[in-house]
Amino acid sequence: MRRRELITLLGGAAAVPSLLWPIAARAQGPDRVRRIGVLLPYIESDSQAQARASAFQAALGERGWTSSRNAAFEFRYAEGQPDRLPALAADLVRANVAVIVTAGTESTDAARKATTAIPIVMAAVGDPIAAGFIANLARPGGNVTGASLLATELTAKRLELLKETLPGLTRLAVLWSAANASVIQKFKQIQAAAPVLGVQLHTFELRVPGDLEKSFESAAQFGAQAVMTTEDAIQITYRARLVDLAKRQRIPVVSEFGEFARAGALMSYGPSILDSFRHAAGYVDKILNGATPADLPVEQPTRFELIINLNTAKALGLTVPPLLLTRADEVIE
Repeated sequence: MRRRELITLLGGAAAVPSLLWPIAARAQGPDRVRRIGVLLPYIESDSQAQARASAFQAALGERGWTSSRNAAFEFRYAEGQPDRLPALAADLVRANVAVIVTAGTESTDAARKATTAIPIVMAAVGDPIAAGFIANLARPGGNVTGASLLATELTAKRLELLKETLPGLTRLAVLWSAANASVIQKFKQIQAAAPVLGVQLHTFELRVPGDLEKSFESAAQFGAQAVMTTEDAIQITYRARLVDLAKRQRIPVVSEFGEFARAGALMSYGPSILDSFRHAAGYVDKILNGATPADLPVEQPTRFELIINLNTAKALGLTVPPLLLTRADEVIE
């Protein structure tokens, strides 16, 4: 059962050509090959990582930028190891790319620290203002623009949806990372919402992928009735392992991205990441045609996907309220 909704993004203000940057970009014709860097924290062989990359390239192709004509793509994958991102970002700078596309706070931060001259397009960042990437949404300033996922604002809503499914929820485990500015903001939102809903939190910081096993063992000892993710590079990359560990402990998981629900989490609520990558292509197109990132407003999604995995609910012996099922954009069964 599925009701497809596409994200409608705010913004769309006309790009304002820079008088200073990049003169070379405007001087060369459209058939001149431009190098496009893509910095991703994912494992390259991950099907979802490939889907995001394909969505981005296809959307650029619709705008006339193809590898067979005028674009050369330089993909760099951190293979689920965020500490590799700074070196990969530096490598893209050395490759003299015209623009760098990033996904997530960690990769955007690495690219921003590697260059202040090359434009950076965020395909998906939870809170770019809190992370210090932009000055404001309307005029980001600097060399960073792209899409904000409104991730921090939606965190409390995800907790409300979980409470609606588990009315007796009083103990919640939260996975997070102190090295991710967007995750910290999400965590603060959870901390603020939990007392209002009568929920006690037990937090687990993930520094390396191996921390997942320890976190779920501790969550079980705590008596956690559910786990909430905060979608850093480790959680996204190792979502299948995360969901499997939750199943072993018979603990439902609520997440932001649909990939988690499709991997076996109980539910997800948030924007479509594939659409975010498609919209990133629009930014790249404008920049390659002479726009400066400082003047391109950061866009935000206004429609979101609620995905419920009914198979997981049944396996855990949970009954999802019928009204919540009717509100879902996708029910997996």
